[in-house]
Amino acid sequence: MSRKLNVLLVDDSRTVLAQLEHILNEIDDVSIVGMARNGASAIRMATESRPDLVLMDIVMPGLDGLSALRTIKSMYPEMEVAMVSSARGDAQKVEEAFRLGACQVLGKPFDAEIFGALIANTCVVLDQRAADEGGQR
Repeated sequence: MSRKLNVLLVDDSRTVLAQLEHILNEIDDVSIVGMARNGASAIRMATESRPDLVLMDIVMPGLDGLSALRTIKSMYPEMEVAMVSSARGDAQKVEEAFRLGACQVLGKPFDAEIFGALIANTCVVLDQRAADEGGQR
């Protein structure tokens, strides 16, 4: 990986946040820039920390993940957002997440290998985007 990937974690469960933190801490060149427990906090923290990747639960009390995804992608279309949820079996929510711009929907329980692939793919997208922008100047 040519750069450190800054990641924001969003889930209303402290247990899930701890699991995500543990998995991502095992991946080289990943920096967790914050943890939020609801959609409103996710939007605020995304604005403050400008992460490369947001990993966000779909179902949360208050402002849910899909609403937060809609807002984050409208404010920062270049920000990669992957949704994580036990609602993966809910095809309508998964379809909505992709329609709103999610790069991936990951199911709970988590598989560390899938997160490794997500991180690698995100880095490729960001590196390609940077190369494309550099070529346009």
